[in-house]
Amino acid sequence: MGSKFGAGVVAGLVATLVMTILLYLAPLMGLPEMNIPGMLGTMFASPGTGATVLGLHFMMGAILALIYAYGFQAVPLGTPWLRGALYGVLPYLVAMIVVMPMLGSVHPLVKSGMMPAPGFFMVNLGGMAAVGSLIGHLVYGAVLGALYAGWAPAAQRTAPA
Repeated sequence: MGSKFGAGVVAGLVATLVMTILLYLAPLMGLPEMNIPGMLGTMFASPGTGATVLGLHFMMGAILALIYAYGFQAVPLGTPWLRGALYGVLPYLVAMIVVMPMLGSVHPLVKSGMMPAPGFFMVNLGGMAAVGSLIGHLVYGAVLGALYAGWAPAAQRTAPA
């Protein structure tokens, strides 16, 4: 890949793509639909701006990957995919503890009464929503860790592979 930055960004974009596909396929696995770009779209953009919202979703995935590349990947926690999966728990916890409770005050569908406020760990949407999100974040992290370990130059990886 050439650099820690490049490897991190590309691994993050691919990991976000895999996570996004998995979340769209969630109903086929008995999990609730997890349309993260759609949820972001109703929060931060006007309807009909799908490409912009999808770009925001992928940008967040790349930024999280850079945090991994410049920090967490150096933590000696087993294989790269396992280290990545464990890292995936961190953004999951931020989403469940900070973002989801915050949606009650900013999300237009919640404000209009068309959707319940997700609440802490999405308790108001049922337990399977939080489980589906955890699975998505674990997959994101595992893919990120595995790809980053293969793409970052060996001198720029500080954790054992």
